[in-house]
Amino acid sequence: MRIGELSERTGTPARLLRYYEEQGLLAPERRANGYREYGEHLVDRVQQIRGLLEAGLPTRLIKNVLPCLDNPCTITISDAGSEVVALLRQERDRMDARIACLSRNRDAIDAYLSKVTRPMIEPSVTVATAADRDAVVGTFVAAFAADPALRWFLPDDDTYPAEAAAMAGSLFDLRVGHGTVWVADGGAAVAMWDPPRSPGGDGVEHPPQAGRFGRYQSVVHRKMPKTPHWYLGVLATHPEHWGRRLGRTVMAAGLRRAERDGVPAYLETSSPKNVEVYRSAGFAVVEELMVDELPVWIMARGAGRS
Repeated sequence: MRIGELSERTGTPARLLRYYEEQGLLAPERRANGYREYGEHLVDRVQQIRGLLEAGLPTRLIKNVLPCLDNPCTITISDAGSEVVALLRQERDRMDARIACLSRNRDAIDAYLSKVTRPMIEPSVTVATAADRDAVVGTFVAAFAADPALRWFLPDDDTYPAEAAAMAGSLFDLRVGHGTVWVADGGAAVAMWDPPRSPGGDGVEHPPQAGRFGRYQSVVHRKMPKTPHWYLGVLATHPEHWGRRLGRTVMAAGLRRAERDGVPAYLETSSPKNVEVYRSAGFAVVEELMVDELPVWIMARGAGRS
């Protein structure tokens, strides 16, 4: 092969290959026309030379070591002077120290990764029961501590934990008996849905609320369709489990029910970031509105969006 091909195959600039020749590290053959011919075996030899250079050996020592990279080693005892032997021993000891340091660093990185990464275990999604109430309340309170809508309802930092827990418990109690609350991994994430109302009017009844939450409910719920649909009232993932896509996983149970019933799924959010998240799950914005100073996006997915 020509020097250009050897350069491309080894990722080594041609000028360095010529330098290796000048140092006696490479010995290409000469064609009758005077051109250099680089044999196939020199691809591996160049990689060996680069590895020794990266390890810190100077070219004058590499020239001595190269014969022992072949099998069998072609060097004889008389070829090695005492000065060369001493220098190579120093380089070998330096390499050993570097290898030991790299090994310790690798072990430290492995130990760190083992602490900060969780096994990729498929989450368990189940229909919630009354026994899941405390876990769901805890997830709700932690997940919505910075949510724009919930903090508009409950702006006081001192009273937020207790008020949010009471709200979460009430929303859970309204829905759990309908079998439309799902939890992932025992409550690490929760999705609370309202199923379609039956022809007789049976369904989740939300009692009127006071204050900002009451105004929000009256405005938003008037915008929801009068035709059958599934409504995602709460989707929350505990911050300790963010990044595991548990929210999308636990939401999917209700989406499957909506698809099976042949009706659309609806939700609303006051977070622009969440709008994009829900879009990636197949939802589309069907209406934008303001409840006082709070922006709200109503979104729907599937079944022609009633």
